Amino acid sequence: MNCKRWWGISAVLLFAQLLIAASVVFAEEKVPEIALLYMTDDGKPNSNIFFIEATLAGFTNQIDLYSAEGPEKGIGQYDVVVFVGDYKGDVPEWVRHAINNFQGRLLAFGYNAEQLTPFQDWHIAGEEYIRSLDGNPLRVVKSVLQAIPPADATVLSEGRASGKKLPFISNKGKLSYIATTSFGTEEKYALSRSLYELLDRTEPDSHPAYIRLEDISPISDAKLVEETGMYLADRGIPFFMAIIPVYVNSETGEQISLARNKPLVEVLKRLQDRGGMVIAHGYTHSYRSDETGEGFEFWDVELNQPITTERMDELPPKLKTVDSFTSAEQYETYKQMMNQVEIRYIERKHKKSIETLTALGLYPVAFEAPHYTMSSNGYKITSGYFSSIFGQIQLSDSNWSVMDSPLFIGKPAILAGMTLYPETIGYVDPELANPLHDMGIAVKRLQTVPGSVIGGFYHPYLGLSYLPELIELMESIPNMEWIDFQQEDYFVRTDRVAITQTGTGGRHIESSLTAKDQLLDRMYENPFDLALWIVAVIVLVFLAMFAVYVTNLRIRLKKRLFEEREFIG
Repeated sequence: MNCKRWWGISAVLLFAQLLIAASVVFAEEKVPEIALLYMTDDGKPNSNIFFIEATLAGFTNQIDLYSAEGPEKGIGQYDVVVFVGDYKGDVPEWVRHAINNFQGRLLAFGYNAEQLTPFQDWHIAGEEYIRSLDGNPLRVVKSVLQAIPPADATVLSEGRASGKKLPFISNKGKLSYIATTSFGTEEKYALSRSLYELLDRTEPDSHPAYIRLEDISPISDAKLVEETGMYLADRGIPFFMAIIPVYVNSETGEQISLARNKPLVEVLKRLQDRGGMVIAHGYTHSYRSDETGEGFEFWDVELNQPITTERMDELPPKLKTVDSFTSAEQYETYKQMMNQVEIRYIERKHKKSIETLTALGLYPVAFEAPHYTMSSNGYKITSGYFSSIFGQIQLSDSNWSVMDSPLFIGKPAILAGMTLYPETIGYVDPELANPLHDMGIAVKRLQTVPGSVIGGFYHPYLGLSYLPELIELMESIPNMEWIDFQQEDYFVRTDRVAITQTGTGGRHIESSLTAKDQLLDRMYENPFDLALWIVAVIVLVFLAMFAVYVTNLRIRLKKRLFEEREFIG
């Protein structure tokens, strides 16, 4: 009887422990809702705001951005409030009041945190320059705010300047302070590492990883593409193929379609059957007269601005500034007009890319912007065609070189709902004495950030010269897991093509493309070919008419000779 009672008590205790464990796991798994309040000089989100939000997006897809200078917002329903002071100014009364009454976690970046009641115990003074962070030297000296936290706070990241230590990221309970709003490489890693504690999130055990075969175009060597792709497939490694459907010769203007390189198309289809996933890497990877692979396609690099003309035979106009107009309304009308030009251009490119690949039996699963350049308007357009994007993010609409990538998979606000699979380790550079040197450094850094993505690319024209070494480097990371896109949800679509996948339900493809559609599209895209076809048709008509005339003449001649013979006879 005592034995039965003991077993009964043990079972109850075990069940209670399981319930407690389950509740703890549930609490840890709850996705936090975040309100990000920002102060910028013009009241609009800038590159610093977008990058901070993109990093936070690796922890939740529920982030709302609000300008502190904008209309009053209720924040009581959020789990976390992030305050970003990107310039020095007076915090609006409604923001101070809302934060003072907020009960959840509070993160403050940069300026003006001293005006918030919860940070009264922090001593935030002027700016100081640091030369290293957490023992790692910075490429350039970094300006940060001197922030001395309370004595019982924890310093998670620390900079050094002139022999003294400066807290960079500090935390006390539900309060956290980060002494900057701009993030270089080392600062990005420090923030990404610390966010697990700042947001009270459990650190994952694994690193998602991917390898991308880059810049496969109609002039790529089919044998080298097959060699590199099969090397990965034979080892059971899921991989991606970034394909450019049309090659443009910058000297002659000639366009070569992927369909003309039949051996390459067959190789790509075999690799697709072996698990290779197609990424649409633009349509031509060029803009105007640039050569494929060199041009930016979705950004005017010469004028450093978004696309402003659909015509390739005219010089694009320089975008006007607000100073060129007599009223804000006129400027907004002008901006909308130029946005429409960009919309039409990008939509046509995406349709051509997706439909050209699909017609060849190559089914894209995601998008990669050539050279990672695209405006925020461009990302919004693109999100209607693709649900996933690979690479880095352009964070500015006025300078293409302002780009970066967070270290986590997420849905940054600037991408308008697309899931970003960030490129974090770069590529094999054969120009270096050690072509994998920079990748090795990046891999080492990423191991310090739990859950960070190990994402890089490799050019197939290198053959197997460095690929085995690269794979060995990536697989040396403990708990690295290859991203298998056959298990992911995604869509790629135009008005004539729909490629979708939901979990393990398999890929579903719908296409209403016809041979006539493809022929007309090719003619529209390449007027020179159209002119040749017209000339060819005219020549054929004249040849046919001439043949009919000659045949008719011969018949008449034979008839006449026959009649003459009868007359003579």
